Amino acid sequence: MQKKRMNPWSMVAALCAVGLCPLFSIAAIFAGFRALVEIKARGDTRGARLAFASILVGAVISGLWGGGLFWWNIHVRSMIEHGPVEAITQGQDGNVTDFLAVFSNPTTPETASEFLQAIHLKYGSLQGGHLDSDIEESPVDGDNLFLGMVPMEAELTYVLMFDTGKAVQMKAQYELFHQDSNGNTFTNRFVWVQLLDEEAGNLVYPAQAVENEVQHGK
Repeated sequence: MQKKRMNPWSMVAALCAVGLCPLFSIAAIFAGFRALVEIKARGDTRGARLAFASILVGAVISGLWGGGLFWWNIHVRSMIEHGPVEAITQGQDGNVTDFLAVFSNPTTPETASEFLQAIHLKYGSLQGGHLDSDIEESPVDGDNLFLGMVPMEAELTYVLMFDTGKAVQMKAQYELFHQDSNGNTFTNRFVWVQLLDEEAGNLVYPAQAVENEVQHGK
């Protein structure tokens, strides 16, 4: 009896399944189902097990990518877009602990309270804020990327809106990973924030962090 030839869609599904990419893993699922339909309908090809395995691998990889993307949006992207803005809002509401939680090297609660009080005296209560879309993205060192795509650290710019009607620009140094002699440690925190005010002077927290960067030429 002549051995049945391998269904081409089963082979396509297998190749896509080992691609370890969300697009390929999804393609593996569709190609696998296409193979099963053809094998059952025509009966002149084989590869049902390979198609089943490809569907399973594709589903697992797609699930891992989907879960990772969900975690990234909840934790990292949310921190980048809202972290320092929400921290100041919470701090002004009296939740100094929540304010300190977004910084990699926080100071004492007393120092943080002084910073928050200074903001209130100069500008009022923070009503909201967002990343400044008018700021062009700065070039990033290719050797300083996580997975070759995401900067391990970045200086971000926000626009803060206060109840007094004032709009204040704020710069913040974000750190996804902290680099030291022992390697990289996941932090997902901010090193410092600085409210820019050419007339009345900038407000910085924590001041020591900015001074350290200046001393090290960053």
